[in-house]
Amino acid sequence: MIHSSDSIIKPIFEQKYMAKWKVLSCLCAAGVLVGSLTSFNTSEAGNNMRQVTTLFSTESSTSHRRTQHLPVCENTLPYAKVHDQRPEEIHKYEVMTTNRINLGLSFDGYDHPPPPINVLPPGSNFCHWEQPLEPENKINPHAVASAWTADGVDAFDVTGENLQLWVPHAKYEYQAEKRILLKGNAVAFFGFNTGNYGHVLHDNMPIIAWLRTIAPADATFILQKTNMLHKIIEFVDPSFLERVYWYETNEVITVEDGTLTVAKLSGLIPSPYGNTLFRPLREWIFENHPERYPDDEKLVVFYSRGGKYTHHGRVVEYQHEQDILAMIRESMAKYGRKEELIIFTGQDNDGNLLPLIDQYNIFRRASTIIGPHGSGIANNIWTYPFPDSCEDRVHMLEFIPASDSSDVQIIYTGYYWVMRGMPIDWHQVFYASNSTRSTPYLYLPDIQ
Repeated sequence: MIHSSDSIIKPIFEQKYMAKWKVLSCLCAAGVLVGSLTSFNTSEAGNNMRQVTTLFSTESSTSHRRTQHLPVCENTLPYAKVHDQRPEEIHKYEVMTTNRINLGLSFDGYDHPPPPINVLPPGSNFCHWEQPLEPENKINPHAVASAWTADGVDAFDVTGENLQLWVPHAKYEYQAEKRILLKGNAVAFFGFNTGNYGHVLHDNMPIIAWLRTIAPADATFILQKTNMLHKIIEFVDPSFLERVYWYETNEVITVEDGTLTVAKLSGLIPSPYGNTLFRPLREWIFENHPERYPDDEKLVVFYSRGGKYTHHGRVVEYQHEQDILAMIRESMAKYGRKEELIIFTGQDNDGNLLPLIDQYNIFRRASTIIGPHGSGIANNIWTYPFPDSCEDRVHMLEFIPASDSSDVQIIYTGYYWVMRGMPIDWHQVFYASNSTRSTPYLYLPDIQ
């Protein structure tokens, strides 16, 4: 790593490394999650095809056999495999998911290279500013920060950009409430919604994990002080806590006798980077949690929302949910699946939040995960991180809103485009048009 004593900040990655990284595309015709889906249009490899796909079938397709030699299937498409009877709706989903312009994202089918890094000289500063009031930052009220050298040079030139992440320190320094000195090498990171379980898992931990791989071994990590971020890092790697300085917003941290490393992401969340950032997280989790369960201990996990910890609706009506569960049980029996079907709510029998170790144990044993978009589904981060083949991947069926069910949530909101760096065979179905934000429904034929 290079830093300059005359305040010239040297990017680690030169322009020639900023070209898009191609990743292997493993087009696996994997089975869908709830029995036999027949005669439905399925989005796969950019084409709408009528085909028969099966989750619980024990037979392998031809394309599966062709790709068995690949150690991991990379989710290179920007959209999951959607099962719906409306080709026009699937096409609209593919287009909108590919161009998430409302979040400042774009996706061209490849994992983006690592974010550019700047290593600032000793005496440099970092601060995560309180929620700004400027209109250009309304899209990201949770996270704006500055990093700058002792003589006032900002880490990143943000002139003319939509200032969603890094901002000029001179514009915000009036908010500084506290100043501290930190000795030695340091890495500063500020993230999106670090107090939320799901957002910590999929928006923050991949970046921290990647920074851990490129930072000096003695570097202190400057991270936002939240109970949730602390809790998850402690579970993943308790020893890492010894390297963390927990900051509060509007606290200016000056690094002495060492460099300050910062990275500039392309947007609020790491979805364009895919495996580039999620693979380091999978490796980090695996270091302390290598458990792998045999097939006779696997689970089919159905995520059911509800209870005092559910804050954004999407609670499937009880009888409707029972009908869905009955269809799952019928399909498991039909195809001879031996897994245990469990209902995961994130709570124990007394309505208390399940300890993190219990959530981990459930999802590490999962062969299949089914349920509505929500933080419960984000627990797929705990699934076995390195399957032997495409066929060994965990299967996912996620319920998401379509254009005629956008009252439930923002249209096509799902985790695939956020967490495609996980080795998961990802499928989605749309909510029915009679769904509301509080009570969504599904077209039962789509999962029959």
